[in-house]
Amino acid sequence: MKIKVKEMSDIDYEKVNKLIDFEDADAEFLMAYNNREKNIYCLYNYDKLVGIAQIIINKRAFLYIFINPSYRGNGIGFNALKLCEEKLYENDIEQIMTTYRIDNSYSKAFANKHGYMRKFSSVYMKYSGIQFDVQEPSIRNYCDDDYESAHEMYAEAFHEMRISVGDFLDSVIEQPNDKMRQYWAETSNERLVYIRNSEIVGYAHIDGNEIGSVSVKSQKQGQGIERSFVKYICNKILAEGNEAVFLYCVVGNRAKSLYDSLGFQEIYTCEYATKLNSLNI
Repeated sequence: MKIKVKEMSDIDYEKVNKLIDFEDADAEFLMAYNNREKNIYCLYNYDKLVGIAQIIINKRAFLYIFINPSYRGNGIGFNALKLCEEKLYENDIEQIMTTYRIDNSYSKAFANKHGYMRKFSSVYMKYSGIQFDVQEPSIRNYCDDDYESAHEMYAEAFHEMRISVGDFLDSVIEQPNDKMRQYWAETSNERLVYIRNSEIVGYAHIDGNEIGSVSVKSQKQGQGIERSFVKYICNKILAEGNEAVFLYCVVGNRAKSLYDSLGFQEIYTCEYATKLNSLNI
């Protein structure tokens, strides 16, 4: 056995599309693959394409390995994992996070066996109904001048959610930074702000047909803003020709009751698990 991890070429993408069965892959990973993100790699055993991987190099790195079902159970996954982890350890990372669908018993057992411990769970949901009959709220595209207000609201809302869920006891409020501000500005066409009485009270990020995040100012929650905002976003995504709207909702997040009431259906639940870099302990 000789596993190789290599950057994806156009030829590799053609091979993957023909040979790999993605039926039990995670949707977020598939989106990264379909977008041809630079962090996607192909896995070969000698000259045979056996899978692909997503490797995101940060202090808190992310690794997702997908082995074609026909090659599972014979050591290929273990050897691919070893090579990918070595690539990450070369960059002095602190921990690696991965994810797997809990309806895929093979992936869950594989991750647990190799030291990845559950951190939290998230439900992947889908809305495929008609557009909502909703009065148009005051929503506009995000601009750079919104950054301080929008980021503060986003950071506080998600910190409060993480604490309430109970799986993020080490959560801290994310601080603004120039790198994030620049990224938000570069992707401003994917972002919206909700205005009430000349004040930004809501912020959202849309990634294609997926709602990436929705946050409402703490003092304004419970006033129907989030429901109105989500309806508006769904209508926008559907009006752009998409057949459905997707999102991830952390298990335990109170917002799930809102999504349920709007007609979102659960597709699957995935777990996110982490492994510390033992070399840094």
